[in-house]
Amino acid sequence: MKIYLVGGAIRDQLLGIPVKDKDWVVVGSTPEEMHAKNFKQVGKDFPVFIHPKTGEEYALARTERKSGHGYTGFEFDTNPNVTLEEDLARRDLTINAIAQDKDGKIVDPYNGQEDIKNKKLRHVSDAFSEDPLRVLRIARFHAKFDGFVVAPETVDKIKEILKSGELEHLTPERKWLEIYKTAENLDAFFSFIITHGARDILFPEILNDKLIKKSLYPNDANEVEIISSHLYNWIQTPQGIESFCQRLKIPNEYKSLALLFSNCLNEYSNYVPDSTEDYDRLLSLIKRMDIRKKDRLNSFMKCIHYSNTDLEQHRIFFENLIKSINNFKLSDEDQKKPGIEIKKIIGNAYKEIAQDAIRKFLNQK
Repeated sequence: MKIYLVGGAIRDQLLGIPVKDKDWVVVGSTPEEMHAKNFKQVGKDFPVFIHPKTGEEYALARTERKSGHGYTGFEFDTNPNVTLEEDLARRDLTINAIAQDKDGKIVDPYNGQEDIKNKKLRHVSDAFSEDPLRVLRIARFHAKFDGFVVAPETVDKIKEILKSGELEHLTPERKWLEIYKTAENLDAFFSFIITHGARDILFPEILNDKLIKKSLYPNDANEVEIISSHLYNWIQTPQGIESFCQRLKIPNEYKSLALLFSNCLNEYSNYVPDSTEDYDRLLSLIKRMDIRKKDRLNSFMKCIHYSNTDLEQHRIFFENLIKSINNFKLSDEDQKKPGIEIKKIIGNAYKEIAQDAIRKFLNQK
């Protein structure tokens, strides 16, 4: 049994990027031997094992043969005679097909180090075009590694995948995972997908052929704020965002914030009251912002005011208005009244709060 550190860990190490995850390949072993060493197998038939102490993944060296559609349509051969070079040959890009032994010696049969030096994204073998997931993966790496370009022969392989119809077999969950992994680099990711002709198959909801404006969010933005900002920037319409998120089974908190941007951002940014009688339009906007969802509202305000620094007076106006509405409480006596009367009392109170906020805003102009 020989064990090698492989893939992204070696690539990032050579690029001087902090290594987050470590993946290992085990050459010359069997599932029985791995079980005997207390490794826990991932799945019944998949040759990947979890280290009993570190929790890191150890995969038996394997070869693959295309047997069906999509990125799961492969049969594995994990017999102990499979070599490290054969295992590395099945990987997508040369920069991901580098290994390191326990003594620190680099094994690089496909010249991945040279491609890292030359900032080149190049496929390892013709088998690249058998796996449609590789279109998304190369888009992610192109977005992540600034200055890297795709080799012309690899562009040809991407075209082969597009013509094959294999992209249509990618699962929604896998598409979403690649988007999630790309996060801050989604502008470049979507640009790559469009440039290489995969938009209509993968993400038809994207309206723009190219980036109109950079997706903006503060440095302390969380993943929901980052990805939602990108989704709004590229898709724009509520219908498109709904369709995109439903089709890819994107978690609701991402969809909800992206929809808030789509439904309210422009009206919020451009709202300027003419008089205290403009309260209806203001309260309609507040209702659509659904200020009861405080975390989402805070994310909305944070992103808007980061990218629109000239809206400081706006921010103060809306924050004070929202605070006043949230502080309103029905009296004990009013709480005992019929529902239709309570609704009228609340409506009148909100009207007075909105008119007072507008009055103060106009007096400051």
